[in-house]
Amino acid sequence: MSKFKVEPCDVFLHEIEGDSLFSKLERWAVGKYNHVSMFIGEAFDGVPFLVESDGRGAVIQSLQHKTGQLVLVMRPEIDAAEKKILISEAIKLASDDNAYYDYFAIVRSCIPRVLKEKFPFLPIPPKYVRDQMVICSEAIAEIFWRSGIDILPKDIVPMPDDFEKGLTLTPVAWGRVMENILP
Repeated sequence: MSKFKVEPCDVFLHEIEGDSLFSKLERWAVGKYNHVSMFIGEAFDGVPFLVESDGRGAVIQSLQHKTGQLVLVMRPEIDAAEKKILISEAIKLASDDNAYYDYFAIVRSCIPRVLKEKFPFLPIPPKYVRDQMVICSEAIAEIFWRSGIDILPKDIVPMPDDFEKGLTLTPVAWGRVMENILP
């Protein structure tokens, strides 16, 4: 497999791997991907960074902690000025003391959405309320929305698989982080 160099603002869709019962159930429920993050560039003598929302909330972390993870790299169709705005908004979100991980959104929005998609006859109205707390897909969508780029609809909770169908993203590579997907 050839080496691929990512660019700032590339979105990573983290693929669910394995054949365990949990992996199969997770793929059935939420789709091919279970996490989304965005590469924001290098700093501090070439250390690559990404923004994501994990159990602590929106954070900027070294890309190296994702080493070996299988990802689909999606590139936004934007110019250099828009990239600067995206990176600025990513830093703002990760610096927001109130951008905690939104565990409640999983119960309030994600589970009802999955149930409604899998069982359309259920009378479950999916409700989505944007607020300062974010799950991974909300964090990346929020960065785009704050930058004036409507990457996904704003009326339904974004899920990682939605980014693969996003109107402003193009798939550019697939592989393992730091092995053949490189900063």
